[in-house]
Amino acid sequence: MRTTLQFSLVGALLLSACGGSTAAAPNVLFIVTDTLRADRLGCYGSDAGLTPYLDQLAAEGLRFSDASSHAPWTLPSIASMLTSLHPAEHGAGGSLGGFKLMDPGVTTLPAVFKGRGWRTHAIANVAFLGEAFGTTRDFETTDIVAPTSNLEMRVAGATTQAALDWLDKRDERPFFLFVHYFDPHAVYAPPDPFRERFASGVDESFVFGTRQQMMDLRAGRLNVPDGVIRRAERLYNGEVAYMDAQIGRLLDGLSARGLDESTVVLVTADHGEEFLDHGGYEHGHTLYRELIHVPLILRYPGRIIPGVNTMSVAHVDLAPTLCELADIAPPEQFLGQSLLRSATGASDSEPRPILAHGNMWGEPLTSWRKGRYALIVGTGGRQELYDLESDPLQGRDLAQEMPDKVTELRRSLDRVQLALGALHKGQTLDLAPEVLESLKEFGYVGGE
Repeated sequence: MRTTLQFSLVGALLLSACGGSTAAAPNVLFIVTDTLRADRLGCYGSDAGLTPYLDQLAAEGLRFSDASSHAPWTLPSIASMLTSLHPAEHGAGGSLGGFKLMDPGVTTLPAVFKGRGWRTHAIANVAFLGEAFGTTRDFETTDIVAPTSNLEMRVAGATTQAALDWLDKRDERPFFLFVHYFDPHAVYAPPDPFRERFASGVDESFVFGTRQQMMDLRAGRLNVPDGVIRRAERLYNGEVAYMDAQIGRLLDGLSARGLDESTVVLVTADHGEEFLDHGGYEHGHTLYRELIHVPLILRYPGRIIPGVNTMSVAHVDLAPTLCELADIAPPEQFLGQSLLRSATGASDSEPRPILAHGNMWGEPLTSWRKGRYALIVGTGGRQELYDLESDPLQGRDLAQEMPDKVTELRRSLDRVQLALGALHKGQTLDLAPEVLESLKEFGYVGGE
């Protein structure tokens, strides 16, 4: 029997128990923080005091403790958020040797909202979110600042002000506002008092993390002592704290304008950052958890039950979630699952597999996480296996000790990649039972 892959939307309802109503179309404030490690947030376990405003947002909303990005760098990651597709399917990504724009044929989340009457606007601070790469092409208006040097970024204060100014000039339509903060990205240069509080003693002449330095580092032309990385990490913490304060100012501004009760607020990060966790620095070069584990917080007063959810979720789930909150039928292209199942108190009986791939700096990498185990594969036969329950920091490669588990995960990964590739090309598949079962487990097929 020939079976066509169909998107399966989770049958979740808004919270009638909380008196919620879908009568009025909600606004959406979609905040993406660049380069933010989940473990820097207090609500994710940090005791450094960097993120009081995001911690408060998490207390008021639903925090997903096990959320993942699909790529370790900005372009493919944010494209996945806005298309509910993986990098191999939406096309945006490539590597330093040749970047690739997003497939012009895929449907984007802003196009869906714009088509249903929302006023859509994007504020972003990197070229990858500009017109050339296609990621923000379907927003009604954009405010993209793309400096030629990462020493000249638009800082969080100016980004927040741009968002508040836009809110004051908007028309009466419901809005979909996408705001991208760049500050925790190298080069780290937090302003006072954040520099003084979190990086006191680091000379202001200290500059590390320029694009040329990163290219030299990857090419082996730059030897960086551990102390240099640790100084950079302290400045990174200051940037996180500064950005958090500005996100707080934006949320306060939303409230002052009487919009917080009618606005869905979603906060996540495109990826994390490495500080010698696996012997490296920055991002875009591995698929370990310090780069793939991201914060994810969802707040909608009176609609979403505040709390913590431990289910495995990923960025492909964001677009279907926002569609369902806005009572919009998502396009069949969207491969993720709505997170409203969690909003109504339900949970997955089995953890969902999570797929990630991409490498900005070197050989292509793919990770396939299924339950407690994470497999990372590369070219030339490279295979690594980690038990995330006993070894969440991925310090012990079990590939040699557990070859049967490697084979099992590799086979399911190959089946899913084959099926997703065919789906992206619009093909109808003759699905073998084991392939169909793998895709059902992944959450991409439902019903009969």
